[in-house]
Amino acid sequence: MTSPGSYWRDLNRPISPPPPLMGRRMGLVETPGLPSLGFEMIDGVRTYTLIAQPVEQVLTDGQPMDMSIVQELNRFMGAMNHNRPQTLRVWGYNGSSPGPVLEAVEGEPLRVILKNELPEPTSIHWHGVDLPNAMDGAGGLTQPPVMPGQTFTYEFTPKQNGTLMYHSGFNMMKQDGYGLAGMLIIHPKSPPADAPVVDRDIAIVLQEWSVLPGSSDPNVMSMDFNWFTFNGKAAPSIPTITIQEGERVRLRFGNLSMDSHPIHLHGYVWDVTGTEGGRIPPAAQLRGSTIAVDPGTTRDVEFTANNPGLWRIHCHKLHHIANGHTDEPMGVMDHGGMFTIVRVVPKGGGSK
Repeated sequence: MTSPGSYWRDLNRPISPPPPLMGRRMGLVETPGLPSLGFEMIDGVRTYTLIAQPVEQVLTDGQPMDMSIVQELNRFMGAMNHNRPQTLRVWGYNGSSPGPVLEAVEGEPLRVILKNELPEPTSIHWHGVDLPNAMDGAGGLTQPPVMPGQTFTYEFTPKQNGTLMYHSGFNMMKQDGYGLAGMLIIHPKSPPADAPVVDRDIAIVLQEWSVLPGSSDPNVMSMDFNWFTFNGKAAPSIPTITIQEGERVRLRFGNLSMDSHPIHLHGYVWDVTGTEGGRIPPAAQLRGSTIAVDPGTTRDVEFTANNPGLWRIHCHKLHHIANGHTDEPMGVMDHGGMFTIVRVVPKGGGSK
């Protein structure tokens, strides 16, 4: 059987560095732990360049959580650090897996230039987007697969708004599992009259990986997942989300993994305001503190940060907040996987 490492990359083919706009926040949406991607206006069209390429993705550097934001009296330093460094050899876009979050505007044309630096053909499927059949990205069906070294241009005008996704549309069983995925945010052409103004708009992509101890290659045919990530990072390497008291916050979750993830926020009750189908009318919105994000779906939640403090946000499948899942005695473990802190800073400052 061919090992994952043997198809990771063609060593004779050069890999491009991320485009010069990588790392600059493009617009309205924040992506903790995930570099942003700027765009260019070419002939009046918002244009992105996505490079499908092998990526060395650092899930965690193995360093413990920064406890400096925790009140000294509350700190517990007796945990067993099971969190070893973990790097994966995966496939992604523009130097990361997941790829950067793209932003578009309802009713305005969007162009995405795909450059293929993988060792096999690929394409991009625009998941949940209402668009012409020729732009759907089903490689081998609605378009020829994009061969290694070739480019293909997707261009369409979004008819909708909401939280959508993109992922490989060719050999998906391997390529999606190997990390070729990202999120597409389509903003409304005008602010919804029935929606509060959002101060912070934050996107989080959910992924999971099956990795044998000592390996850097995910097993895309295994259902025994043992690494779980927010925006390509596992705790304790997921950044803290810092919010000011009084801010209205939208969290957008997109699930490109095999499992459902019930994401829970401490200290708040939120409104479920959107799915991959768009914004939910206010009369139909549900309230809660946990949202199940099923495979292939997105969910938007919103809340007003009126309760200062340090609040955990995590997947409530406890298997998904540990790293590596070794057979050694568990003891008191540091948090891993889909776990981080929402820090709400009180008005007037203060460290807690």
